[in-house]
Amino acid sequence: MFGLDEDQTLRLVYLTLLLVFLVGSAGFGRFSMLRHLGIWALVVVALVTAYAYRDPLMRFAAPVLQELDPSRVVEVTDAGGARELVIGRGADGHFQLDAAVNGVPVRFLVDTGASTTVLTLADAERAGIEIAALRFNRPVQTANGVAMFARATLDTLEIGPYRLASLPVGVMPGETLSVSLLGMSTIDRFAGWRVEGNRMVLVP
Repeated sequence: MFGLDEDQTLRLVYLTLLLVFLVGSAGFGRFSMLRHLGIWALVVVALVTAYAYRDPLMRFAAPVLQELDPSRVVEVTDAGGARELVIGRGADGHFQLDAAVNGVPVRFLVDTGASTTVLTLADAERAGIEIAALRFNRPVQTANGVAMFARATLDTLEIGPYRLASLPVGVMPGETLSVSLLGMSTIDRFAGWRVEGNRMVLVP
């Protein structure tokens, strides 16, 4: 805009709208439409500013969001500009997250001791997996002994803003599993991961 850089343009727009608001409030108080226009203009500027500074704002807000909902996956930007996904530890001491399996919301318990991501039969059915075609012929050791599970492939698994495609998973029969498990077969799709106190960080 007339040789101005982005910051100067934003500042010019802000000052212009602020002037319109002040004039509308002080000199033209009887013109309620102008006053309302000024208020809405400031709201728009505030939203644009919040979007422009969304990365530092998200870094600041992430701990608050995860205190309110530990299973919420929050994307933040570290000091070096790299994107990371942060998962909070729940009150039960475990990391849980809400993901989308084939577009369907599913709650996962993060289990770094499990080699494979495993779905409950109910979650698999909700995600559109054809249950009748599954063959429960693969043994797995569980806390209650050896159980048999079936192999399946997810079209998509979305964790926060990141989408993984063609993901092999296991499906447990009946009531063998109370919650779906996010195992290392999925975690290893990320460039790295670490645990920092009550936070688990996935590096895309």
